[in-house]
Amino acid sequence: MSKRRDIEERIAALDDIHSIMQSMKNLAMIETHKLARYHETQQRVVESIGTALNEVRRHYAGDTGESKGIAVYLLFGSERGFCGAYNKQLLELLRQQTKQAPVIAVGARLSDAMQQRYPDAVYIAGAAVADEVDAVLVRIFDALNQLRTTRGPLHLEVIHFQPDKHLPQCLPVLPPLPSVVNNKLAPVINLPPQQLLAELIEHYLFSVSHAWFFSSLIAENQRRAQHLEQAGHHLKQQLDKLAKKRNVLRQEEIIEEIEVILLSSEALGQPIAQKMEPL
Repeated sequence: MSKRRDIEERIAALDDIHSIMQSMKNLAMIETHKLARYHETQQRVVESIGTALNEVRRHYAGDTGESKGIAVYLLFGSERGFCGAYNKQLLELLRQQTKQAPVIAVGARLSDAMQQRYPDAVYIAGAAVADEVDAVLVRIFDALNQLRTTRGPLHLEVIHFQPDKHLPQCLPVLPPLPSVVNNKLAPVINLPPQQLLAELIEHYLFSVSHAWFFSSLIAENQRRAQHLEQAGHHLKQQLDKLAKKRNVLRQEEIIEEIEVILLSSEALGQPIAQKMEPL
């Protein structure tokens, strides 16, 4: 009886854990759908501003010099857990970079994973939901401005996940100039080229930084939903095994109870039978 009761208590505990994991998976999926709407719109804005920026760079600015500054790596990790190897893959891509450069790590879980190896990195708490993105971006740009004040011009490269991708990417901030020129005519501008370029870069950075965050959050929630789905499947298998074991123990208890009843009946029936024997 005590063994079966232990198994039933274990089943009840695992049932509670499974319900919590299912709720976490549902929340991750809801947040993914919410972020996907923002990300789709943000990507269109980024592409539009990037096209205008490249036209100005090509015809009026030439080499903007963004690759001549001090390299800085910005990593978008996870703020919460249950993401599998999400942060580990980001760190592996960072290790593959040949440049020894300052690092800015966004996300509490990523910070915990890399503080020992990168003690001089700047660590910033990340966003768990879309509503927290703007506040975190302010802290990121404050850290970049401090680095620019002490180190001079910066060449920023971003390491982050994109939705539906299994591996992270390391990308420069400014969009690359396309090798094929579709429009050979210079755009008509009403501002001095350097002023227009500076304003376009400001707008582009504002838009693309939101796109980085939205894509990273979508990828994080996708990983979390997948990880919790796999963990829930494994937990369900454990529950099935425990249920079978509980049923076997219950059957054994029933058999033992029947045997006790039969033995008791025989013990009670034997004297009666002896009295009924003829003299």
